[in-house]
Parts: sequence; C-alpha cells; structure tokens
Amino acid sequence: MADNSLVERMLYRLVKKHIAGTTMSSMISKVAELNKKGIPVSVTFLSGNIDTKAKAKYITSTYLELIRRLSRLGFKASVHIRAEQLGILLDTETTLNNFTEILNTGRKCGVFVWLQIPKEKLSFKQELNGAKGYGVAIEEKDSQALLNDSSNITPTKIMFNEHHQYEEKEVTKGKKKSSKESKTKSKTKDKKTKKSKSYLDTFNKKGTFVLSSPPEHLIKELVSPKNKNKSKIILEFKLGYSNKKLRKYIKKNKNITMNVPFGKDWAEFAMNSVPEGYMRFLANNLLTEKKN
Repeated sequence: MADNSLVERMLYRLVKKHIAGTTMSSMISKVAELNKKGIPVSVTFLSGNIDTKAKAKYITSTYLELIRRLSRLGFKASVHIRAEQLGILLDTETTLNNFTEILNTGRKCGVFVWLQIPKEKLSFKQELNGAKGYGVAIEEKDSQALLNDSSNITPTKIMFNEHHQYEEKEVTKGKKKSSKESKTKSKTKDKKTKKSKSYLDTFNKKGTFVLSSPPEHLIKELVSPKNKNKSKIILEFKLGYSNKKLRKYIKKNKNITMNVPFGKDWAEFAMNSVPEGYMRFLANNLLTEKKN
C-alpha cells in the first residue's frame, strides 16, 4: 500500500494545478477559463464535518459571498451545496433558515442553487414549499423514489457513482475470451441496457435533469440522434474529463457543465469523492491533452 503522505502530495499537485486550487480566487479563474470556452460550471465549496450551528453559519456566509461574486462577474454558474454543510444533521430549522437565506440571495443575483440531500433527509424538500430557483441533487443509488414521484417538478441532479467513463478497458489482444468471460460480459451489457432504458423512460417526461458523472453507455444513448426525450438533459463532468469528447458534445449542441470544487478540504474530497481509477484517468488525460 502506498504511503498516505506520498498519495496526498500527488493529489495536491494534481488538484492544485488542474482542478481549482484551494481559494475562491483560484476557483474564479478556473470558472472564467471554462466560461470562455462556452462551458457553464457548478461550483462546490469543500468543507469538513459540520457539528455546530456556528460552523453551519460560516459555510452559509461563504456561499452568500460566492453567489454575489459569481453574479457580479457575470459568470454562467450554479452553486452546489451539501445539506450537511447547512446543518441538516443538527436540526431542520437551522438548515431551513440557512438555505432560505442562500436561496433568496441566489434568486436576487440570478444564480441557481443545487441542494444535495441525503436519502434519509429527503423529506426536507417539503419544508421548501415549492420554492423556485433551486434543484435537488441526490446520489443515483437513492434517486429512484424521487424519479418515480410524478408530482416532482423540481429540477433534479442525479449523481452517479459507477463512473464507467473512468474504467480502463481490459486488454485482451491476442487472448481468446473464455465462455465464462463472454457470459459475464453479456450479463453486464444486458444490465446496463436495462438500466439505460429505465432512465430514458424517466427522461421521456417533462422536466430538467442534470446527470453528474454519468456512465458512458448512458451518455451514448442520450446523445444519439434517435433519442427524442422530452426532458432537458444536462451532462455534468468533473474537471479532467476528455476535452475531445466535450468539444464533440458542444458541437452537437448538447447541454454540458463542469463541476469545480474549491476550499481547504480538497484532499478529503479527492480521497473520498473522486472515483476509483479517476486520478489515473485524469493524469493520462492531462498528458495527452495537447493531442486532443
């Protein structure tokens, strides 16, 4: 196992140079760079565990400042907030007060706000009483109930954790696949096809859906000319995703956005939130970036 300090130093170099850095100013520079390329962004402030109301208030103040700066600079950007940051694990009232302040500022400044809610606290959505200017973000594994709710008209962000786009294809050149390997591959393909069809059926309804780090097989279905879904679909990617593919989607007039994290707790974010194999994918992509 690699030395943790060595891993952290490697992550530091990659994240600081290519993701967003640790300060709001460095993040603003990255947003400007992406906007210049015609790519909107979704900004996330990285913070540690929130165990007091005072910390939740500090995070709220940071998001208020962020929203005002994004608006003042005229950026095409939304803000992505984890409900835990606003105190949802402490009490509902604290979270509601903090989020209401952020939401009011967002509406005034013309900045859309995403609120990521854990499955066990999804009922918090009812406390907002049909408020506008925000959307609900939820992990893909917990999203089915929300997607099946026909009364839900709130924009929804589905956060995928399968990360098929970062998995390296197994090298099988010169090696004949066994019957068992072929059957396993066939079952995996059938499972993906079934799941893709389920999502495509959902997207046949009216509404706005953001797919954060969606698997490649689903992207392929969505960008296909044969797909006539009625929903507005936005594809969200992490920094480091293939520039070549992004240009292709933009050329096809597909709605895409890029997630830009910033803050002092980026190392914990990278360790816990970056998918397996992503850092290798990112490194390979950066090394071949000029060729794309």
